[in-house]
Amino acid sequence: MQKSKIIASLLTVSLLAACASNQVADKSATTDITIFSINDFHGNLQASQPVPYTATKADPARPGEKISVPAGGYAYLTSKLSERRKAVANSILVGGGDLIGASPMGSALMKDEPVIEAMNRLDLSATAVGNHEFDNGTADLMRRISGNCPTAGCAYQGFSGARFTYLGANVYEQGSSTPWLTPYVIRQVGDVKVGFIGAVTSDVPNLVAGDAVKHLRFEDEATAINRYVPELQKQGVAAIVVLIHEGAIYKGAENDPTYRCEGLQGPIIEISKKLDRAISLVVSGHSHQGYTCKIDGRLVVQGRSYGSFLTESTLTIDRNSNTVIKAVAVNHLIDQQVLKPDPAAQVLVDLVANQTAGLRQRPIVNLNAPLLRAAEGGAFDSSLGNIIADAQLHHAQHMGGGDIAFMNAGGIRSDLPSGKPQGAVAINYGDLYAAQPFGNNLVRMRLSGAQVLGLLQQQWEGRSIDDPKKLFVSHTITYSWDPQATAEKRVSSVLIKGKPLDMNQQYLVVVNSFLADGGDGFSILKQGKEREIVGRDLEAFESYVREQGSKLGEVRRDRVKRVEGSTAKP
Repeated sequence: MQKSKIIASLLTVSLLAACASNQVADKSATTDITIFSINDFHGNLQASQPVPYTATKADPARPGEKISVPAGGYAYLTSKLSERRKAVANSILVGGGDLIGASPMGSALMKDEPVIEAMNRLDLSATAVGNHEFDNGTADLMRRISGNCPTAGCAYQGFSGARFTYLGANVYEQGSSTPWLTPYVIRQVGDVKVGFIGAVTSDVPNLVAGDAVKHLRFEDEATAINRYVPELQKQGVAAIVVLIHEGAIYKGAENDPTYRCEGLQGPIIEISKKLDRAISLVVSGHSHQGYTCKIDGRLVVQGRSYGSFLTESTLTIDRNSNTVIKAVAVNHLIDQQVLKPDPAAQVLVDLVANQTAGLRQRPIVNLNAPLLRAAEGGAFDSSLGNIIADAQLHHAQHMGGGDIAFMNAGGIRSDLPSGKPQGAVAINYGDLYAAQPFGNNLVRMRLSGAQVLGLLQQQWEGRSIDDPKKLFVSHTITYSWDPQATAEKRVSSVLIKGKPLDMNQQYLVVVNSFLADGGDGFSILKQGKEREIVGRDLEAFESYVREQGSKLGEVRRDRVKRVEGSTAKP
């Protein structure tokens, strides 16, 4: 009997010791969670344009070699996301803003409603609001979030709004201290709670037509984000992730194994440095770049645009301290040559294409070669940028006159046509729409010569010498700029219709309504007098392209010259 009691006691002690050992092991164990993210999708349900990419060991090219592949699109993104979800245990999908807006014609004609449905089907959990979500005003954004259909009905049958949450911690009604959008959410990822705080660039008023956001104010991003960190910590989150529609410019590889990202430049750097140290990951956007970087030890990522990359960030959580002890990331190329489109997702893509085919495929003109939106061969001008400026001036001259036209580079969303095909191309209405999707009015105004000079100088205001906010100019204006000169002397030799700029003369200037409201920081245009609407940008573009035909390929790209000392460079 005594012996039995002793054995029982020993067994009890052994079991207690084993339990204690397991508890210690559990407390010291770690768990991994995966944060999948996309940014700047811009309604590209079917992206087809080639994406420049730095090859890795898995690519059909030498590692480090620059290749170009067709990438992106909802059906291919769905396939990759499904593959990666199966490969990890605990995951969530979030967004960095601009998932809608500035969309290709198919999505835009259907009010981006099928795009929101696509995000629902991807099981997107939350996203930062982007500046382009405001393109059609706050009422329209809220309609699409809630799923309320206008009197005429929704464009996409069965549309019921977003099942994911739009976040905007730094967006407020004027005069209010209550955020206009939800500032943060807490999500369960595996067996840990994660807090997501969302914000948009505070520069929204310069990026969106004034009337669309005039009743809102946009607070400093870091200040707003940091305000909610203590609230999240009190609720026991193991990790805090920031979703922010602001980014950086980076010319390196989409995946930097060192995370140093040498040469990274842009607002996200200073914003990140100001963020509370409790924040472990920043999912960025806006700049359409691909990078995996560490800024002051914090992981900052972005996955290009148009669904061309899926970003996968892995956070390792120490269960004992309930904190992040490691953060790594990789950008997965959504390579259409390798992936098979998801069949169910492709049905949605095809539906949108079929319902909008008639208008999209209306033929416009045949060109000898594509027209590109980016400058080539070191030029400041681009062929497409110059042509759009010429089209706007041409239209205004038929509506009573005009001396100069300016077109902002950011308002041109695609080459003509996209995809950079070689040789002759047939242009349809959908191609025009993809290049100019905003539906802006054309505004004619009077500016003095001094104001025109100031406007040209504003291209470098707040920007580096080699990264100006470009204005493409009509054929009626030429000028030089010197990167070594001071700001007030950087622009020189301005000629209007072949004559030197007269600082006191009044010129008739034509711009789109976004620029007319001071968009992209061109505040001088808000000073224009005798302002009047003279047409629509897309109508002017279509008319000019039809009229000029193959002669469009002869447009000159030397209207702006770079001058250093006595040497002028186009």
